[in-house]
Amino acid sequence: MKKRRPLLCCTLALLAANALSCLLFVRLDVTSNKQYSLSPVSKSTLARVDKDITVNLYMSDGLTHEEYRLGKEFLHLLKEYRGIHPRHFSINVIRPGTEEEQLAALRQGVELVSRETVNRDMVQLRSILFGATIRVGDHVTVIPRIRPFTPLEYEFTRALKVNHETAKPTVGFLMGHGEIPPNDISLVIDELSSVAEVESVFIHPYIDLTRYKVICIIGPVESFSPRELALLEEYAGQGGRLFIALNHAVGKIGLTPTYGFINRVGVEDWLERFGLRVKYDFIVDRSNHVVSITTRAPGFLFSFSKRLNFPYAPVIIDFSKHLITDKLRAVSLEYASSIEEVPSPRGYTFTWLAKSSSMSGVKEIPVVLNPLQTMTSHDFNKPKRTVAALLGNEQTGSAIVAITNADFMQDAFYSPAHYDNINFVVNSIEWLADDSGLIDLRNKYTTRQAIKPASDAARAFLQYANLLFPLLLVGSIALWVYQKKRRKRLRRMYSNEL
Repeated sequence: MKKRRPLLCCTLALLAANALSCLLFVRLDVTSNKQYSLSPVSKSTLARVDKDITVNLYMSDGLTHEEYRLGKEFLHLLKEYRGIHPRHFSINVIRPGTEEEQLAALRQGVELVSRETVNRDMVQLRSILFGATIRVGDHVTVIPRIRPFTPLEYEFTRALKVNHETAKPTVGFLMGHGEIPPNDISLVIDELSSVAEVESVFIHPYIDLTRYKVICIIGPVESFSPRELALLEEYAGQGGRLFIALNHAVGKIGLTPTYGFINRVGVEDWLERFGLRVKYDFIVDRSNHVVSITTRAPGFLFSFSKRLNFPYAPVIIDFSKHLITDKLRAVSLEYASSIEEVPSPRGYTFTWLAKSSSMSGVKEIPVVLNPLQTMTSHDFNKPKRTVAALLGNEQTGSAIVAITNADFMQDAFYSPAHYDNINFVVNSIEWLADDSGLIDLRNKYTTRQAIKPASDAARAFLQYANLLFPLLLVGSIALWVYQKKRRKRLRRMYSNEL
């Protein structure tokens, strides 16, 4: 009975641990960005919610392995929320199988996705639902479709924040100078609409610009009048905040060489008064994205597309540690000009946000855009050129975020698997609107958890260690067992002799 007592104790301990795990949800997070732990902003936002919370997670049969893993991770995240919420918090996992259940999910706003599956050499078309609804009191927020890049904690905390804080800041998109229309940047507008009131604004002498927390100037084509620039300067002097994206360097991609030019609208000279100069050049970068050029073969009626690396379309991967850009992966620009700091009597501080790579350079105007041109290292002799910067004034509270490209935020450039174009824009505007907590949650899921590159010596050491360590471990254990048996045998021999 005494021999069985340790086994019985271990069994009872395991049963008790399993029973306790059903009541408590605890997990350890050892990731560098604490991706699997609730952020302080989530905890503080949840603590202010005094209403019941109900989450319906729709997961159809036929999800991919990655989607199923993402669903489990969302459930774990919801359990952490539930563990610190003082009121009723219910989590319902719904697997809609019938047509009525699917229609009920669609009425809630969950997106229906058709997917082809192969079963016994037959292709079947299945309807997949993978989304969630979050009810806080009487207010319902919908995540239409959960994707691998969906920032789940951001979406959930934003739903809590929208329910708790009814007064939203007003963000105005300036119009009247050929700016990019809102329909072309609908993804940016949709993201901002959940945390701010978005309006179009036209400058005239009787407008009160102070009612706008942030004014956005996106890709103007026509020049600003001195009166309009004076009104913007008055707005900034009263603590106003602006997000400015200029299509300063303009070009057209084609198979034949074309000329690039600079589009001056007056905002460039206006920014120089605050300490930021936009130079008259085009950035070229070895870190660039592929563009498609449509051409027609000689003697043929049909045309074809050719994909080429285009140095005038830089991919920005060098970001500052500012909250706007921290943890971003990459931003893809169409064309860009360099930015430099200049002295300013208005007391603004210059902070760079994004730079070109270490293998980049600039081309002074006039510029010939030839996609077939082969560039050498001599063309990339001016590295680390600033393309986005922040101007801040602590005395007035004014701030300006400027970037020398505007087309990159259009819906046509949306590629969340590779680039963070939308995140950069929304982060900038949310930070200008003083909503910095949500920015940290949005960026939390874009950090690349990559292993730092090792030197050749370290790599060789790890290679030989990986090969020899198991052999040495097995040899050491065998030697220890041999010595133990040898000592036991010697003790037995000595006891027999005595």
